[in-house]
Amino acid sequence: MARMSSFPPPPAYGAAPVPPTGKPRLRGRTPRRLGWIFLGVGIVALVVGIVLAGVQSLGAVKNFQRVTVADGTGTINVDRTGKWVGYYEASNISNSTNELPAVALRITDLSGGNVAYVPYGNRSDGQVRKFTYSYDGHHGIAAIQFTAKAKGKYTVQLQASDNLPSGADFAFGKDIVNAGLVIGGILIIIGVLLLIAAIVLLIVGFVKRGRHKRELAAGPYGGYGPPPGGYGEQPGYGQGYGEQPGYGQQPGYGQQPGYGEQPGFGQPPQQ
Repeated sequence: MARMSSFPPPPAYGAAPVPPTGKPRLRGRTPRRLGWIFLGVGIVALVVGIVLAGVQSLGAVKNFQRVTVADGTGTINVDRTGKWVGYYEASNISNSTNELPAVALRITDLSGGNVAYVPYGNRSDGQVRKFTYSYDGHHGIAAIQFTAKAKGKYTVQLQASDNLPSGADFAFGKDIVNAGLVIGGILIIIGVLLLIAAIVLLIVGFVKRGRHKRELAAGPYGGYGPPPGGYGEQPGYGQGYGEQPGYGQQPGYGQQPGYGEQPGFGQPPQQ
């Protein structure tokens, strides 16, 4: 009787790794989104700030009432009570101007009484609070301020001790360093800061995105394609395993030629 040999079962193999499907989400998405948001908000803040500072504040310059120094006298229509400002205007006024020329100024109200005025800003040290502008062809610096207690025609008298540029005058109107100019300036600063932050975030986001794309391109699957051919299905696994050619039934195994029936076995040799 043939003796069958037992063999251990084949080792178990786990499932092959599943290759990534679709296009993965690239890194740097959050900073890019924040960058675009900051960019939009910054542009809006910048535009609104320029409008508030330029149109609503400096735009009032062209509506000032002016009395030229050369004329020496003139009138202004005080159409509201409260604070008024007198600005000295001349062609040589700029941001670097730190002193006012010697000009004697007298303001009288509709009853002929003198109107008291103080240096612009009413600083306790007697110095002028500096504010200059250049708008619509006018170059001015804030000089004095006074409070109008009644509406009406006010008389302005000017007398210069120095030689002044041709066309020098005093312009009277509201204080253009008001809430509109202040808020406009704040919005401009905020807009600039947001634009800087947006540029930084966009640079960081796109750098991370580019780095991630390069990492994917250099990955084991060369980016987004399928795994190498034959992965998960090695030749010889799952097909024909355990049934090798001739395995379990060797040719002639268990029945050797003449086995169990040797010639002359059990019989004495012939003499």
